[in-house]
Amino acid sequence: MQFAKHWSKAEATAQSPRGANLPIRLWRGSTTSKEDANAQAREAVERVAQRIMRGEPFPGRYVYSTRPLREEILREFPGVGGALEAAITRNAYGAEILNAARVCFIDVDLPETPASATVQQPSSAQPAAGFWDRLLQPVLQPLLQALGQSTTTTTGGAAPTAGATEATAKAKRQQWLAAHPDWGMRVYRTRSGLRYLVTHAVFDPGGAESEAAMDFLGCDPAYRLLCRAQKSFRARLTPKPWRCGLLPPPVRFPWENEAERNRMRAWEAEYAQACKSRATCQLVEVVGNPQLHPVAAPFVKLHDERSRTESGLALA
Repeated sequence: MQFAKHWSKAEATAQSPRGANLPIRLWRGSTTSKEDANAQAREAVERVAQRIMRGEPFPGRYVYSTRPLREEILREFPGVGGALEAAITRNAYGAEILNAARVCFIDVDLPETPASATVQQPSSAQPAAGFWDRLLQPVLQPLLQALGQSTTTTTGGAAPTAGATEATAKAKRQQWLAAHPDWGMRVYRTRSGLRYLVTHAVFDPGGAESEAAMDFLGCDPAYRLLCRAQKSFRARLTPKPWRCGLLPPPVRFPWENEAERNRMRAWEAEYAQACKSRATCQLVEVVGNPQLHPVAAPFVKLHDERSRTESGLALA
């Protein structure tokens, strides 16, 4: 698992061949020391400055890199031998994320469930979740894609019905389980897809077995890349803020001063209040081998409690 505990920012201005002065501001994180983070940030800024001054085009932006994500660590779960078994972080748009070193989560995208189809509707004091999705999607689309959070599921033509797509996903699950009778999993419906939590064993992110399952079950390709790059499986525990009538955070981790930290803590209090009427996913079924692996068991409980999987609340 990759989590940086030391962060540093470097800044510079570079002049392009056309005479434009372009500011550069980059953060880099290190798992070892502040000095290492400083060196990485300075080196990154210098590389970008040299590229600008030479007038070279920037390479295509990869969805993920091998660098640690800029996420605040909220809680750590040590494993055997001192290595981290899991950690809860807060992502760029404010949601809490469970990062698991060996407990396998698989994301499958489907057409988004409309708010009107959920068990409980938003209160009249809050805008409907669909309103925020439509309003913020043009602004947040690049960010969400960079974090592996799909905002659309249709690339052209008529969108498939949710029922047909869920039926296809269920058929694939049944085929996989028939061929792998030792497998057990919990199936959840999220606002825009399915989440599988594999419970009978633990896995290596990017390993042959988990990759084969993700490929067969139709896992989101960006999510697969993230698991491989960050050496962990990820599951969002709390709602997307705009689906709760709240804008994303006003600042991004790491904080540059105490004022930024205080602004973020104030936002977190609003977010916690807004989340009370929402769930992140809903338990659909438990299939296959009922045996819970001892490493997976406590994270099944944590996931279900934090995601409010049996609350019957609207999905966000």
